[in-house]
Amino acid sequence: MNYENSQFLIKFALRSYTFLIMIKEKINPALTFEDFKTEVMNDYKIAITSRECSLLGRKEVLTGKAKFGIFGDGKEVPQLAMAKFFKNGDFRSGYYRDQTFMMAIGELTIQQFFAGLYGHTDIKQDPMSAGRQMGGHFMTHSLNDDGSWKNLTEQKNSSADISPTASQMPRLLGLAQASKIYRNVPRIAQKSNFSIDGNEIAWGTIGNASTSEGIFFETINAAGILQVPIVMSVWDDDYGISVHAKHQTTKESISEILKGYQREEHTNGIEILKVRGWDYADLITTYEKAANLARENHVPVLVHVDELTQPQGHSSSGSHERYKDAARLAWEKDFDCIRQMKLWMIAINIASPEELEALDSNVKKEVLEGKKAAWNAFINPIIEEQKELVTLLEKTALSSQNKDKILKLVSNLSSIKNPLKKEILATARKVLRLVVNEDCRVEVAHWITTYTNKTQKNSATIYFLNRARMCLQ
Repeated sequence: MNYENSQFLIKFALRSYTFLIMIKEKINPALTFEDFKTEVMNDYKIAITSRECSLLGRKEVLTGKAKFGIFGDGKEVPQLAMAKFFKNGDFRSGYYRDQTFMMAIGELTIQQFFAGLYGHTDIKQDPMSAGRQMGGHFMTHSLNDDGSWKNLTEQKNSSADISPTASQMPRLLGLAQASKIYRNVPRIAQKSNFSIDGNEIAWGTIGNASTSEGIFFETINAAGILQVPIVMSVWDDDYGISVHAKHQTTKESISEILKGYQREEHTNGIEILKVRGWDYADLITTYEKAANLARENHVPVLVHVDELTQPQGHSSSGSHERYKDAARLAWEKDFDCIRQMKLWMIAINIASPEELEALDSNVKKEVLEGKKAAWNAFINPIIEEQKELVTLLEKTALSSQNKDKILKLVSNLSSIKNPLKKEILATARKVLRLVVNEDCRVEVAHWITTYTNKTQKNSATIYFLNRARMCLQ
């Protein structure tokens, strides 16, 4: 079906007008069309910013500046909808596709995104993990610099992502159960820093393939029994890396499998909602319903977001053109969630094609500048360390019996355009072995000790903070 034909756009516009009326009545009666337009345009800007980060991020990996990339392209629009109902005090327990969500709640900038991709070991540059975790692993800080707790009810929270598939699930359950306890157990000490009457939602995200993990089903079952405030989103693009859903999910649909968990009158269970991932208006109404159920009534909700795409494939390690046929690739191009959002915005006169093209162009420039800033912040200090060592080793060579060997090592190090700290330190150690019986060894050994201590100091700081978090949780 050609979704650009006039009949579809008319229906789309009429349904979107109904959506605007709903927003005015339920969320903000004073909302004007201009207010609505501003909000949608801001959402669109976040979506295309995230997409451009994904596109440039893959290029950074393929050109060697970053080692691995796994991105959230194709999942942008549903994450915008989810973010609208994520409030202060709420917690996310998700996975590596959620960059748009983190941008939408104001916890991830363009420069921070690329700093994480490069593995920048400065916590100010990469506040997620200071380069310690795989790119796309997101978190917020629960502790102050002195190790004391922040007031978590005054900020939007994300637990730190971890790599094993579905491992976010038991933590999601625990976060939701905490809200249940805070609502029902009186006189909990220091309660005000962590909860306001148990009104907080634990928001989970997972890919459709990872729902095949046993730990996913255990968590859903426990949530249905405990009746805890979970909103669990499944980003469904029909694939798990290169494996189609028909090979790993019964009926090719997690919401079909879980129908037995659907809550009914006088029983427990979960609420199951299904929505198309490219339908901006429907996504917002769906997430509004999910959030209200979870926050007010502590009903766990599963939101099955299907008809999503993955424009660049699973990660920078592969190409989806190898396992998707021409028809599927054409469908993914047509039903890309950003493309569909753009058509919708044009259909209801939120913006003209020319306005959106101009915005697209400006965002590309912003992302490129953010990438450059992140790269310069990462590489420039290392280049200065490279120059510092080169100067020292050239001086060392003048008084060494192994002058030629040292100068060859210096030449090799100097020729590296984008050096790694490992390469710098390895060169210094090689030279130390050459001068171990000479007086000039003292200065080289001192440089190595100073450089190592500086590096280890950064590591020790991150280690301390992580240990403190673990002890307090």
